[in-house]
Amino acid sequence: MMVTIRPYRASDESAFLSLWNLALPFDPIDQKTFHRKVLLDPNFAADGLLIAEENSQCVGFCLCLVRRMPMEKVGWEPEKGWITAFGVHPHHWGKGIGRRLISTALEYFHSMGKKEILISPYTPNYFVPGIDEDQYPAAIRLLQKFGFDVIARPISMDANIVLFDYSPYREREEDLRQHGIEVRCLRLNEIPLLISFLQKHMPGDWVRHARDLLTDVTKGIGSYDQFIIAIKDEEVIGWCQFEGEHFGPYGVAEQMRGLGVGTLLMAKCLLTMRMKGLHNAWILWTTEETAERVYHKFGFRKTRQFAILRKEL
Repeated sequence: MMVTIRPYRASDESAFLSLWNLALPFDPIDQKTFHRKVLLDPNFAADGLLIAEENSQCVGFCLCLVRRMPMEKVGWEPEKGWITAFGVHPHHWGKGIGRRLISTALEYFHSMGKKEILISPYTPNYFVPGIDEDQYPAAIRLLQKFGFDVIARPISMDANIVLFDYSPYREREEDLRQHGIEVRCLRLNEIPLLISFLQKHMPGDWVRHARDLLTDVTKGIGSYDQFIIAIKDEEVIGWCQFEGEHFGPYGVAEQMRGLGVGTLLMAKCLLTMRMKGLHNAWILWTTEETAERVYHKFGFRKTRQFAILRKEL
């Protein structure tokens, strides 16, 4: 039977989820995740979720996104498009379906006037920061045949925090306190201070992420001690957050770096996570340089290596 490429339909949902989890076994999703991160994404459009169909069966897919709503501190990014996930059913490898999907995706972006296509650092709802180099090498080779180049190689990291010991950081905490800097959990009335700091110093997606998590807290999902802040003279100068075992993001105002504020924010955050009974912490996206400089001393170790790819149209 001939393979056809068509837009996603509502009736595809069950078959699509099954296909996704067979094609991307190291990045499975469930129905709620699909609804939250795909269907309810403000930039989602059904014609951007390409379905490869053979004999009325979903055998491949490619999720293409362009901005239909501006992103905080980023705007419309009018020349960019993103592919955040694609895959082919393992029983249908070798039929050229992946090539058809990528070719159709590029035509889709071209028709919308896009000049730069990225895989896959899209915000707000990326799944992973690129393609796992160890688990999906064929996907990288396919994209390179279409002229995509690897432009970055982020990593994800994990740490077991069962035996995390905060005591080595108490002296630093006291030293910072002597300099008027307090590192502690966020208080309810300090939300405006935190948001102001984030808007001034951090990327737009981090502002969005913090705001979403704070909104969940107001609904009774989580608690304010998921946010650790560094505060001086009634101004937030640094922050760290966690959600379940997901550690971060975190950051410090540029003019306050080099004082050990970031290290103490991390230590206090990991301590809070441990006090809540968590055994592990993980980071989805960082660099080798940051891992060596920051995360290794807290016991984090690399678990996955990704490739971010880019193509100019």
